[in-house]
Amino acid sequence: MPESPAVVACAADLARLIRSEKEFSTWVFKVEEAGYLELRCDAAHLVLLWPECWLAGDELPVHLIRARSGDFGLLLFGADDDLVQCDVDGPDVPGLIFVPTPSPRARLVVTLRNAAFSLNHSRLAARLERKLEQARYENDMLISIGRALSQKSDLQSLMDLILLRAREVTGADAGSIFVVEGNDGDISQRTLRCVVSQNDSVPIESREFAVPVTAESIAGSCVIERQPIDIEDLYQDCQGYHHDRSFDHKNQYQTRSLLTVPMISARNQVIGVIQLINKRARGVTKLSGPDSFASGVIPFDPVSVMYANSLGSQAGIALENALLYDEVRTVFDGFVRASVTAIESRDPTTSGHSERVARLTVELAKTADRAEAAPYRHLQFSLDDLKEIEYAALLHDFGKVGVRENVLVKARKLYDHQYDLIVQRFQFLRKALESDALAEKLDYVLKNASAAGASAELKTRLSEIEAELADRVGEIDRFRKFINAANQPTVLDSGGFELIRTIAGRCYVDDQGREHRYLTDEEASALQIVRGSLTPEERREIQSHVMHTDKFLRQIPWGRGFRSVPEIAQAHHEKLDGTGYPFGLVAAAIPPPARMMAISDIYDALTASDRPYKEAVPPDRALDILRDEVDHGRLDSDLFALFVDAKLYQINPCRRGRP
Repeated sequence: MPESPAVVACAADLARLIRSEKEFSTWVFKVEEAGYLELRCDAAHLVLLWPECWLAGDELPVHLIRARSGDFGLLLFGADDDLVQCDVDGPDVPGLIFVPTPSPRARLVVTLRNAAFSLNHSRLAARLERKLEQARYENDMLISIGRALSQKSDLQSLMDLILLRAREVTGADAGSIFVVEGNDGDISQRTLRCVVSQNDSVPIESREFAVPVTAESIAGSCVIERQPIDIEDLYQDCQGYHHDRSFDHKNQYQTRSLLTVPMISARNQVIGVIQLINKRARGVTKLSGPDSFASGVIPFDPVSVMYANSLGSQAGIALENALLYDEVRTVFDGFVRASVTAIESRDPTTSGHSERVARLTVELAKTADRAEAAPYRHLQFSLDDLKEIEYAALLHDFGKVGVRENVLVKARKLYDHQYDLIVQRFQFLRKALESDALAEKLDYVLKNASAAGASAELKTRLSEIEAELADRVGEIDRFRKFINAANQPTVLDSGGFELIRTIAGRCYVDDQGREHRYLTDEEASALQIVRGSLTPEERREIQSHVMHTDKFLRQIPWGRGFRSVPEIAQAHHEKLDGTGYPFGLVAAAIPPPARMMAISDIYDALTASDRPYKEAVPPDRALDILRDEVDHGRLDSDLFALFVDAKLYQINPCRRGRP
């Protein structure tokens, strides 16, 4: 701007006046050619302007902007009319002070002193406000991290999240998490297992490995000392620790700054360590090449150490909870599978059935979860949901422990002891007929042996008795053979029922003179079973296993995650048309997982090769049977379509005794 001699002179006079005051002797003065005066002392920075500068100065907008931002104070000298002429809106410029001229020297000194004092306090308040905001941000960040950690129960996901957040809050390029394993009371028995590793600059394959807990290693020393270990540059000073550089050599990487913090559990035990590698300098996003490590890596500052240590405490508690949760789940999973073993020990012929049904049902649930077409495109299953379905499928037959074993394993229409009794009875009948024939022969011989011509007649009569015996014994053998065939769990033809009634109507007399029927009512009724091997009463008893299952499962405190296990398990024999059991539920009342299990259960029962009472049905034929059930409205058509389209029936080849 054009130089104004009067203004410059005024500014020089004002500078001399201020310098003459003792309290301003340490201030730095600068008189600009443009005619304004700058004063600096510590953080205080004042600019003194005259109206001429205000109205014509090219540099004024810069000063005005900085004054509005609170960067320094702005003093405007002039008369009241000058203030109006300059069109200054005071409230918009918080650092602006109007100094009327002429002013007494004492007033000018007080004005400058107050301006400097006010500016210093404003800057201090702003600095404190920024620190307060930063503290709020840091607290919110730690709280959000703690909340995120507390919501993770999956161990691997939790480890990934802990390391990711630790690297975020410290600016670390890479890192690893080690978990302490072994005897807590004996250091020599403890090891550190690396469970997760991350690196932004070098692609790595995260693999688990274990190292002993020793004072020579950085991670081991952190466990023993229970304190953070902060090393500024491992390449300059490793502080006496042993450091394996094989990873660096293999990947052209340099582990320079290293921060290791302990993860301390709620029981005040070190259960792991977080190791953070290479704090990146501001603006550095990736490290590559020796020069980038030299210039792009800085030591971890105290704030980073504080953050990492605080996060280590949170992570220790979260990790302990996750480990306990994982342990409880492992124990519970073992209990479920032990229960399956108990079921199958009562009925070894169905060994592997529960495992196969569980696998088929879970895979069908995953397929439904991915479905994009109606009606299951909105159906979603979390990991806990899938585990709930798996448990329900594994335990769907547990109620069989409440069914009589002889009914449970009944392979034919007659129990073995019943069939053995019939065999013995028919053997008795055969022997009795033979005995009666011999007695009749003997009696005839004794009576007719001395008669004339008896030889020819005797021979004829004995032949007749032999023929009659052969006919009756043949009939007995045919009856027994038919009974053996009828005893198989197959469908009788229409004439078979009549023959059973005929056999049951025949009688014989035992050696005590008591009359008996060839077949008892119970035996005849069992042999007339239309399909399978169970009588109506036995079938109802078998079906009661669902109620036993429901009653048993409801005794278990499943918690919120698995509370639907009993409901799913007890509905796997329900049919959409209401013809199922035990409650005759219709479509809307049957949970989708139970509908899935119904398909899996029927398919596996049909194709299983380990059932002594039936032959395995080929997969194609089994699918046809399921399709017929779908066509009759008993099974879910959409789920069956998913089952077929995804070829889930190919998942479990049936092998005797194993899933």
